[in-house]
Amino acid sequence: MNEITMIPVGLLEHHPENPRKDLGDLTELTASIKKNGIMQNLTVIADQETSKYLVVIGNRRLEAAKAAGLIELPCVVKDLDHKEQISTMLEENMQRQDLTVYEQAQGFQMMMDLGYTAKEIGEKTGFSEKTVKDRIKFTKFNQKHFEKAVQQGATLMDMIEISKLESKADQNKVMKEAGTNNFRRTLISKLDEQTYRKNCEKLGKIAREEGLEELPKDVNTWNTCDNLGQWASTEDSEDKIRKNIRKMLKENKGVQVLYRFNKFWNSAEASIQCYRMKQKKEDELTPEQEEEKEKERQEQRRRRTVKKLWAEAYRLRVDFIRNYTVTNGFGMTTIGKLILKYSLRQQNNWNHKLPENQHWKEKYIKEVLEIKQEEYEETKSLFELIEERGIPQIRATIAWMMGGGVFDSDNPEYGLFNYDGRYLETANGMIQEKYEFLQEIGYVMSDMEKQLLDGTHECYKG
Repeated sequence: MNEITMIPVGLLEHHPENPRKDLGDLTELTASIKKNGIMQNLTVIADQETSKYLVVIGNRRLEAAKAAGLIELPCVVKDLDHKEQISTMLEENMQRQDLTVYEQAQGFQMMMDLGYTAKEIGEKTGFSEKTVKDRIKFTKFNQKHFEKAVQQGATLMDMIEISKLESKADQNKVMKEAGTNNFRRTLISKLDEQTYRKNCEKLGKIAREEGLEELPKDVNTWNTCDNLGQWASTEDSEDKIRKNIRKMLKENKGVQVLYRFNKFWNSAEASIQCYRMKQKKEDELTPEQEEEKEKERQEQRRRRTVKKLWAEAYRLRVDFIRNYTVTNGFGMTTIGKLILKYSLRQQNNWNHKLPENQHWKEKYIKEVLEIKQEEYEETKSLFELIEERGIPQIRATIAWMMGGGVFDSDNPEYGLFNYDGRYLETANGMIQEKYEFLQEIGYVMSDMEKQLLDGTHECYKG
């Protein structure tokens, strides 16, 4: 039986390795101690070097008791080795709801350092093995940026997504955006860049093994190369990529073929565009002709940039739907009212023939809900696929609305721009209506999207 000893407050100190650094609001606990005294003893160990006692369990009670004016506190003095001290503090603290994410992550890491496996930590603390592993990744973050991100509103899921970034610079940049309307855009953009780089490495390795050389970045292909087209992408199997490259080389036998990477508009997939150097120089152009050609190049560059940004905006809209749940604050009742509201509004656009114009695109809905047809029998309907995957009804309904059920089906090619990339407020795709609807159910537009919508973004200027 543990013997309780009254120890003066002045001899009690916080254990320096306690994972809990922030003791939180002690007002209520202090008031309770003033009225009722200490209802539960503290657990301490004797510190031989200072002749004081280190608190293993009861740090909040110690500080609240000091504030309440108590002189001595009931304690149980235990003889614990270093591993037992740390383990006891961690087990006592890990399940506390008010422990910060970073403190929790540090605690799990300390247990790992003591020799516990993620599975053992889970058993001791009540967390799943996956949760333990996810939290431990957080200890690799820059502590200053991490704590600030949490203070600004970054959620656990946000931090898990950030931990997928391998670059510390990218992690820090994303964490700085926590709590702003640009957070999701920056996060998705950096994750895409990382995936794209890896896809380029994969594709480049195959291309080089098949005898292609990468076109130097400073080469302007406009006047110096013949474009042989796109011959491979990471959407294809390695076997298909190799067959396509060999076919292209056979068609261009005896000519040096070079490649350059391209990024897909609406994903992080990579492709290679193949070129060969022009066999003869073009006839010299007059200044007027050169000026016209340069104007054409500028228009193409502007259009590419504008389309790229609108494709990025599309990815943000898809990301919002993929992660939507009723916890966002809007249930099926609200969605039902909005279906009616926007459906009736669209009758003006569809000459009062709403039922005839509702053609939703299963391809879009499957993309948003991440349903791959090959995973299921061909005979199953879209509804059956959604049911089988356990996809929330509200998420499926929003995907249906955005996929043609109410609006024109969303598309990465849609945006407010004309053929040369200049701002055009009346462009197709019901973009304004889609954003109005999404914002009604909690969507937060990034600065980029706001500027693309109102025509103030620099990309329109070229």
